[in-house]
Amino acid sequence: MYRMSQKVAIERVQVRGAIPYLGTNTTEDGQQVPLYSSNPDIVMRWLCDGWRCRYNQLRSRRQKWDKTRQALIPLGDEPDMRADKQARAECSWLAAIPAMILQSPNRIENTDWWSANKRRKTLRKQHRNPGMMPRFKSRRDDLYFVCWHNRGMNANWRQFNKHHGEIIITGQNPKPVNLAGQPCRYRIHIRVRVSQPIRDYTSIGVNWTRKTVVFINEPLPIARERTNRMVGLDRGVAHTLATSDGGFIDLPKARLARIDREIRRRQKAQARRVKLSGEPVNEYRRHASRAYRRTQAQIAGLYAKAHRIIDDWQHKTTTALVRAYDLIAIENLNLQGMTRRANIKPDPNHAGRFLPNGQAAKRGLNHSLRAAALGGIASKLEYKTQAAAHSRLILVNPAYTSRTCSKCGHCAKENRESQAVFQCQQCHTRMNADVNAAINILNRGVDHVLGLDEAERAITTQDARTVQHGESAIVARGTSTRP
Repeated sequence: MYRMSQKVAIERVQVRGAIPYLGTNTTEDGQQVPLYSSNPDIVMRWLCDGWRCRYNQLRSRRQKWDKTRQALIPLGDEPDMRADKQARAECSWLAAIPAMILQSPNRIENTDWWSANKRRKTLRKQHRNPGMMPRFKSRRDDLYFVCWHNRGMNANWRQFNKHHGEIIITGQNPKPVNLAGQPCRYRIHIRVRVSQPIRDYTSIGVNWTRKTVVFINEPLPIARERTNRMVGLDRGVAHTLATSDGGFIDLPKARLARIDREIRRRQKAQARRVKLSGEPVNEYRRHASRAYRRTQAQIAGLYAKAHRIIDDWQHKTTTALVRAYDLIAIENLNLQGMTRRANIKPDPNHAGRFLPNGQAAKRGLNHSLRAAALGGIASKLEYKTQAAAHSRLILVNPAYTSRTCSKCGHCAKENRESQAVFQCQQCHTRMNADVNAAINILNRGVDHVLGLDEAERAITTQDARTVQHGESAIVARGTSTRP
């Protein structure tokens, strides 16, 4: 998904002009029969399949390391070295695909591959799991294609009224296969519903499975005025955000809890179906019942709904924070490390056995941390503060912010009376523990602004998905020089 983009919903698609040539089909007697269709669904699926085919042709040229042979070998069995023109001539299903669609996989595949290389290199330096290199696009993935706009060459936008408009994609049938008496050019009109004016864009991404279109463009800066206010934010599970002003900003937990209960209920039903079949899960899924597939689709829909709720809340909350405060300080958390599994503890007295390591409790905490999606708050704050005027985001060292008294600076484990209560053992200050941490975070952010700590600009690789993956976030390396 693109951060700098506008997403709209597809209402309907119409094909006008020539009937698009989809390729040839081999009959039982070996004859090649040309295929044509003006059915919108068939045409859109043809564009998606053609884009995926060309992407995989380009991906087959990449190489991977074979540990057995100790050498680089191609990803595909036979690397496809054909250029776009040759691919059109030899692959009939690509012959009539618009040039702006057929050319887009060249850049996208190259960007995907080298971004993954840089990301893996960065994550290895951070002693984190580098993940896998990108592979071929699967037929099971969403039906998707990208079309370059290229300053009006294709994928042109036309506004009808406040809430409706259309994207026009043009293409051309090759002359040898064009139907007699028909024009060679065809137009695909994708009518969409919009909620705001469409800004200048460089390309569009069409997801035919989800019936959405994404315009790739720059985000609008947040309109704001200088407020001379500062805030520290403590991210957590009990309260999604605690502010140094003493307030709390929480996710709509009641709605998310209802969705989670529905997901768990359906997952239990799925487990019962697999158990009654007497087969392993992977074997059962290959020929699952209609009820199983229907329930699985419902589970996926519920997960997507929860994700949309969280994303909507994060966007609205971060926008409000950027408008209200000139300086925002948050913790530079290592969320991946926080959600890591607990280390195993072998039993020294019994070989092959293990001691309790708290993994059961850690599992619940990990689930809550992932459900809160705390990393999304930092990433959204970063690019919004960068786009807004007179706004700044500082990432501070989170060490001991929950144990240090925000009044006198006394740091001790005993200060944390419980999860919610902070009681200083020296000055006897008593307040909510999350609010106390938020005040400490703000103090460290102010120390950075005043130059009282050892701070430097975060220099990170653009595609390394860390909490400061851009250049707008300032990382305060030290804690504080305050007494």
